[in-house]
Amino acid sequence: MFDSAAGTAYLGPGYTPTLTGTLVPGATVGGAYSSGGIHSRLSGYLNPADFTPAPLLPASEGGDGTVTVFGTLGRNAFRGPYQQSWDFSILKTFTLTERFNLRFTTDFFNMWNHANFANPSITDVETIGVPNSPFGQIFATTGTPRLIQFSLRLAF
Repeated sequence: MFDSAAGTAYLGPGYTPTLTGTLVPGATVGGAYSSGGIHSRLSGYLNPADFTPAPLLPASEGGDGTVTVFGTLGRNAFRGPYQQSWDFSILKTFTLTERFNLRFTTDFFNMWNHANFANPSITDVETIGVPNSPFGQIFATTGTPRLIQFSLRLAF
């Protein structure tokens, strides 16, 4: 909803507060990520100290104590952890006769077996004040582990 008289956008009662996050004063999008390697950041990919829920809409502007204004964070302001998956193939064709060829292929999927971590599953700023909040934590991986495939093809 948008209140044109007050010039503010807010969520009404009964709406899910998904756009209510804002950065604390002085925080930046780049600084809101925790530091260090990805393996050390799984339990806190985002820094909860840099986020705060958007304020409640004052009663003078139509608020009833449950309605919040929109936060200052834009959609897709943050990116998940870097992911990589290297695929590689080797093939060799053997000539058996003038009409018959045998091709041997080896395919490597995720050749270096990199762990690719998923995005944080809880990004609702409203959960920051909860003790042991799961905000910004990574709980899963994405993609597959290393896979090696061998194949033979007889062409005639």
